[in-house]
Amino acid sequence: MGKSSLVEHTLTQPDSILVAIDLRGLDSVGDFIDRLLLRLSTTLEAHRLLSKHLPEPLKEALSFISEINVSLNGILSVGAKAKPKASTVIRAMDAIERASRWRPLAVFFDEFQEIIENLEDKDSRHLLGVLRAEIQRHAHVSYLFAGSARSSMFELFTSERSHFYQSATILDVGPIPQLDMENFLREQFARGSRNLNVDTLKAIFALAGDSPNDQQQLAYHLWTQSTPGRLGQDDLKRAFSALLAEVSRRGELILESATPAQRRILFAIAIRENEETSTDSFIRFAGFKNNSSVGAALRPFLKGNNAILEKRGSRVRFRERFLKLWLLLQVVTIPSLFPAGRPDIGKAEHGLLLPYLSDATD
Repeated sequence: MGKSSLVEHTLTQPDSILVAIDLRGLDSVGDFIDRLLLRLSTTLEAHRLLSKHLPEPLKEALSFISEINVSLNGILSVGAKAKPKASTVIRAMDAIERASRWRPLAVFFDEFQEIIENLEDKDSRHLLGVLRAEIQRHAHVSYLFAGSARSSMFELFTSERSHFYQSATILDVGPIPQLDMENFLREQFARGSRNLNVDTLKAIFALAGDSPNDQQQLAYHLWTQSTPGRLGQDDLKRAFSALLAEVSRRGELILESATPAQRRILFAIAIRENEETSTDSFIRFAGFKNNSSVGAALRPFLKGNNAILEKRGSRVRFRERFLKLWLLLQVVTIPSLFPAGRPDIGKAEHGLLLPYLSDATD
């Protein structure tokens, strides 16, 4: 299971209540309040005692939520109101504190880094400042923060400029051990009378890398593109093609809306992802004059809805492996897209594509 499933599986216990708030795709402070209150209210409703006499703290928390939000056809919404003020965020957080007087709460913010990646800097700092001030007052609430963008999450809790500096214990959840994942995939495919041999399993991990999400995404397409029996390279090739066709819709939109400089940086990182972007060799390879121009081209892809890249120390890498592989394929099949450095498809990591790209590389 992934990090979100791990938290929900571990904290779903009778002696406390888990309020899981997914911030994926967050677009405003109002949206944050909306999600928090909706998840809190639905969770409390699901856990309230089956009697007509509600515990006073729970009754107080539920009535307090209704005071903050307006119910339209059963959907809680603050989006149509004026820009939320700090007092609105405080009142929303106060609803959590009131509910915790009835029973201890565990509040889980998933994809917490979306606050700094998707909101304007002023809005994100405002929201984080209010959250930090309120959270430290909550004696009966445990808070967990998770995110898939490691660099942004580390910055939130380790940067001295951040409101959440040193405010949490950091637990780095690494990839699922390959042997465990191999056994899991083999067992799941066997339930459908499909036999995954050693070579096919190795190819899945070579293509998908160490991300459990990417591994299962490719495995899903292998399942849909195969029939019961022994699965081999032809089945995996169909699965990989189907997956890249799915990725291509987003990839094409990204390239169409990108400037020439932004397209160059995407192709350059896809080809040389393990190289530091600030080196002279990378700057020349990507077709830029200096490091500042590289930074300007990178900036739109590190935050917001097009956050497809992330910093790992002095390097930049793709958050989605199959988007990177799709970009590599574009350069292989259409060298004019990035004439400065067509990847050598027969070497290093790019060689893993070779068995699945025979039509493109003929």
